[in-house]
Amino acid sequence: MTMTSKSPLGVTTDTGTSLLLMRHGAEFFALELCAAVEALELPELAPLPGAPASLLGMTTVRGTAVPVFAASRVLDVDGREGGDKVLVVVRDGDRQLGMVVDEVEDVIMADLTTMQQPLESMRADGVVRGVVRSGSRLIALLDARAIVRIGVRATPGAT
Repeated sequence: MTMTSKSPLGVTTDTGTSLLLMRHGAEFFALELCAAVEALELPELAPLPGAPASLLGMTTVRGTAVPVFAASRVLDVDGREGGDKVLVVVRDGDRQLGMVVDEVEDVIMADLTTMQQPLESMRADGVVRGVVRSGSRLIALLDARAIVRIGVRATPGAT
């Protein structure tokens, strides 16, 4: 999506991609807005016996069963203890999964042509596509397809 917009930091951009900015622990992450179905207060989850620790349970979002994962496990980053959590529903094609993060901060614009390669330590499972800058912050841009693929592999009975 290309558009002209004024970012939350007051910088006008001529071209950019809309990103959903999230925080988990001390780290900032973003998803392309087209891959983020919605963000909502974490609902009660139905547990799945025998599921891996990363799979917190299942919920229903707009009539669709959605497996819900801890961002701490998917992103290998510690979140904050306690406090409210946010469920971000991530989509790749027809598949969706929920990822629990500490906070959804904002929708920002970023020029992905300036994206830098992630550090070697961030490349596990291909979850991080690259690193973008927003003001003084460095933000890891997540790959929705890789996140959903990890979730599908970890969900019992998923195909």
